[in-house]
Amino acid sequence: MSKNIMDEESIPLVDIDFMNDTHSEELQRVNLIGKLVREYQEKSGDFSLAEVTHLSKMMESWLEHSDAHFARENELMQEFNFPAYYVHLNEHEIALNKMKSVISEWNTNYNIDLVADYVLVLWPAWFISHVNTLDMVTAKFAKLNGYKLKVKA
Repeated sequence: MSKNIMDEESIPLVDIDFMNDTHSEELQRVNLIGKLVREYQEKSGDFSLAEVTHLSKMMESWLEHSDAHFARENELMQEFNFPAYYVHLNEHEIALNKMKSVISEWNTNYNIDLVADYVLVLWPAWFISHVNTLDMVTAKFAKLNGYKLKVKA
């Protein structure tokens, strides 16, 4: 079994580099959390306060990253009047709400199996599907409609 939840090669590249970079960052976070989740599963619920706090902080950091990730994509879609903006935006909102729900449940009941199901199964399946469909089309649309990498001065 791979140590990673997903490898970089499993994420398709889209036509916009900042999106690819953000996807890579997201994947790195999830792989770290996934490693921790697997370690905690082996402990069968015998977690220290430090371990609970550590996983909570890592998941909160992932949520913040995802929120910024989605906000940047939402801005891109608005800038280029992407026709499926509301469909894509809705997926982002559903994903963030699910993540918040899992984090809240962890912070309340410390159910590592629930976190494991989300981090190891549900999120990876959603992410691959989302990148392959909505992100792929969004990036292609923006590129075809004049998106150019903005270089910082």
